[in-house]
Order: sequence, then structure tokens, then C-alpha cells
Amino acid sequence: MYQVAIICPDNALATGITGVIDILNVANTISKKRLFSWYLVGVHDKQVTTSQGLVLPCDKKLADLDNIDVMLWIGSQFQGHQKLWRDCQTYAPLKQHINHLAQRSEHVIATCTSVSYLAVSGFLDGYQVTSSWWLKSFYQRYFPQLKVSQEKIYLQDGKVLTSGAAQSYFSMMVHFIGRTCGADLAEELSSWLAIPKLSLSQNSYMHIGAFELHQDERLLSLQNHIKANLSEALTLDSLAEHLSVSERTLIRRFQKQIGLSPSQYVRLARLEKAKQLLRTTRMNVNEVAWQVGYQDLGSFNRVFKEQYGRTLAEYRQQFS
Repeated sequence: MYQVAIICPDNALATGITGVIDILNVANTISKKRLFSWYLVGVHDKQVTTSQGLVLPCDKKLADLDNIDVMLWIGSQFQGHQKLWRDCQTYAPLKQHINHLAQRSEHVIATCTSVSYLAVSGFLDGYQVTSSWWLKSFYQRYFPQLKVSQEKIYLQDGKVLTSGAAQSYFSMMVHFIGRTCGADLAEELSSWLAIPKLSLSQNSYMHIGAFELHQDERLLSLQNHIKANLSEALTLDSLAEHLSVSERTLIRRFQKQIGLSPSQYVRLARLEKAKQLLRTTRMNVNEVAWQVGYQDLGSFNRVFKEQYGRTLAEYRQQFS
């Protein structure tokens, strides 16, 4: 039997806590064995207040935790980079204890923002991890030593399993059940709970607004300029000139504040505008492509499908 310590930071998503418990409980039910036991762990107190204000009692405090099979960290609701970094600092006094627990655990799981809490301990430095796609620039700034790939819904590296936000938990936990208890149980669990098989990429969930959560006013002005002029060429040279900086400085600034290159940001802005036009207008797909700066429909269709898993026509069909 695996003993699972579910670590619940303040402002945790209640669905994250209850969702993983439901999956472990149903796995026990299907197998007709007690494969998993679990208990809730508060970080500083023996209770957690979730992002909805629900107060849940916890069985232990993190400082009192010892000898666990599975360390499972629940993510907290994202409230901006600065707030997340301040939250990370509250884990610094516990970093040696967290590192020790992680080293001794058979499995270490972290979801969404909680990847950063575990990263404070230094334990993740040698592992490839994923997290929510909008946190790319956060990790580049505050944890540059980490090998982070935000493209994955979930990512297994040795005994470490990490995932993106909210609904990623379910696919991640099915994967965990499959690794620990076998593919047959994981498949049956998916059927019982109607857990869809998600794409392994987070690309289709990306949206432009999440890349504006920074304080660089001049860069925000440039981002607004890009969104207002998507039919224009928007070359690296023209963007650098608009900001009155060199191309190298522009690239550095984008990577620091946004986590994307200027060309990646322009591409995403064009794709997102195309989605809006397909949903809300009767423009044909050629007109949509032209409106967002693409002259070659075939090329644009390929880029759109690469990002969202569907062609322009397939996407529009959902709203017809």
C-alpha cells in the first residue's frame, strides 16, 4: 500500500485536493484492495484555507511529516508573479526538511504553482519538470537553474512527476496509477471517471492576456501595438525601432518579462485573433488569414493546427 501525503498550501484549489483523493479512492474501489491511503498536510498549520475560502482540517503539519511513500503537492491559485514569489519565500525555512522528505520518498508529485514551492528546496534542480504554461517567465527569472518545459501537460522524470494547472491533475494521476498499479487499472479508472485523454501539449490552452501580467509599461505598450497591427509585417527590426532599443535588447526584454521571443508572441497574438474572428464573424478563412498578417493560407492552416490541433475550418465548425 502506498501512503500519500497530500500537501496543501494556503489558497490551494479545492478541486485539486478533492480530485486527487477521488482518484485514489476510486482506484481502491475498482481494485478491491487498499492500494492507497492518504492524509492532508498543512504547510504552517493543521488546516488549509482554499482559494474559495473553504477551511479544511489537516492531519499533520509539513514540519511534522516523515517517512512517506508519495509526496503530492497541490497547486495554489495564481495571483501574479510577485505574490507567487513571496509565497515561495515562506518555504525557505523548511527547505532542508522538504529536500530530505523528497529524497526519501518513492514518488514526488507537484502540480501547477506548487512546482515552485518544491523548487525552493533545491530538490528539483536535477530533474526535468513542467508547470503551467503562463509561468515560463517566472521560472526563468526566479529559478533559472531549473529545466522547465511548459509545453507538457504532465512530465515524468525518474521518480518526479509534475503537471500544469487544474484539469491536468486528472491526466497526471491516471498516469501515476498506471505506473504504480498497472495500465489495466489506469484504463478502467479513466472509464469510471470519464477522464478524457488530453493532448500532451499545453499549447492549445495558451492565451495572450496571461503574458501581460508584468510591470514593464513600455513593453505593455509594444504588446498593445502588436495586437492593434496584426496585418502588418511586425518584423523584429520594426518592433525594436518602436521600442527604441536594439534587437538584442528587445529579445532579452521579451524573454525576461514574457518568457517568449518577440516572434513567438506575434505568432500567438495572430492565432488568438484568428480564433476570435472565426468565432464572431462570417469572414472566410482567407480573409481571416489576411486580417492577422498571413498571405499564405496553407502555411497559416499548418501553424493553426500545430497550436490548437485543428484546422481553421474545423475550429469554426464548432460555432456553426
